[in-house]
Amino acid sequence: GKAQKNFVERIEIVNNVRTIDSVIRREFELVEGDAFNQLKLDRSIRNIRNLGFFSDVSVRNLAGSSADQTITEISVEEQSTGELSIGVGYSSLDKSSILLGINERNFLGTGRGVDLSFDLAKTRTNITIGLTEPYLFGRNLTGNASVFNDKTKLNKTTTNRTGFDFGIGFSAANDYFHTVGYELSQSKTTTTATNATSITGENGKNILTSALRYRFGQDKRDSRFDPTDGTYFELSQQLAGLGGDAKFYKLTADVAYYRPVNFNTFVFGAKARYGMVTGLSGEKVTQSNRFFLGGNNVRGFDSAGIGPRDAGSKAAVGGNKLMTANLEVVSDLGISRDLGLRWTVFADAGSVWDTDYPTGVTGATDSSLRTSVGFGLLWDTFIGPMSFYWANATSKKSYDDTNSFQFAIGTRF
Repeated sequence: GKAQKNFVERIEIVNNVRTIDSVIRREFELVEGDAFNQLKLDRSIRNIRNLGFFSDVSVRNLAGSSADQTITEISVEEQSTGELSIGVGYSSLDKSSILLGINERNFLGTGRGVDLSFDLAKTRTNITIGLTEPYLFGRNLTGNASVFNDKTKLNKTTTNRTGFDFGIGFSAANDYFHTVGYELSQSKTTTTATNATSITGENGKNILTSALRYRFGQDKRDSRFDPTDGTYFELSQQLAGLGGDAKFYKLTADVAYYRPVNFNTFVFGAKARYGMVTGLSGEKVTQSNRFFLGGNNVRGFDSAGIGPRDAGSKAAVGGNKLMTANLEVVSDLGISRDLGLRWTVFADAGSVWDTDYPTGVTGATDSSLRTSVGFGLLWDTFIGPMSFYWANATSKKSYDDTNSFQFAIGTRF
């Protein structure tokens, strides 16, 4: 006979002590009264897991009040959503550095995010306060706003930048997302180096930047936090010149691919990024709006350790074009899973080049790829995740700065 259609009589959420029901319920693609759809239920469970609020999410379909009715019960196990991050590092460029961050992803169980970060090193200071509202105006809109103060110092060139930004994003069908934002900031760059031979385009000036931003992409990863399967791509654009002094167009494109191998024994990951920035209305791209490369993007090199440098002071000056690629395998093969320890091997590549102020710059137009290979340990400890990376720069230029070891630690509350 004809198969009987089944309907969702009720959706029940259990064991959520802190998180309010509506925060979980709004992630559902099914509502009470809908025809039962297993695909929509699976996507709903993935949405709830991707919140990052729960260590476990399980589902049971129970018999309803009649044969064609189903009660869907969602059981969650809450976990700490506040994170105190402490990062410690050492490099030939930054010397010792420390990163302190407080991030609460589920403030008072409402799903709102609050974060405060403080990054202090010999070459930089960054303070950021941010707020995130995942359902702005009660709709499927994510609102975010932040204020920031950045100070970077490369050799004897110092840039101070202060401003705020805000944005609104929304998700569309098939895991697509869109974000529109605006940034207003003021920066000032000063150079005290007597041996500097290049021009920043900013020295001693207060530069006001008024810029619109737009992001578009698709996220089909199984997890935003620790992906093991799926794909991701994002196209990000920034248009500066709506008032203010800076006038440029900036584009970055990111793609990523993850695949489990041999029944999840290994996870293969591949990522790539391309970026370009160009001046508008005859304006040149000044130093603080260029791309810099190294550190976490191409391990084995210092932060801003790759690319064009001032021929006199040896400071990184950045470039108008950027390209990176990363291949990585992560596994716990040969290690007891009770230890929470995984190993990784990786290969990184990248380059940054091109500047509107090439005079006095070493490597201004050199787009040759820098490469590195290495291995690392990823350890989930009782005080939070730790990462250790050892890398060897296999292809480099004489003016690049290298760094063979990186370490970071975080703790949750």
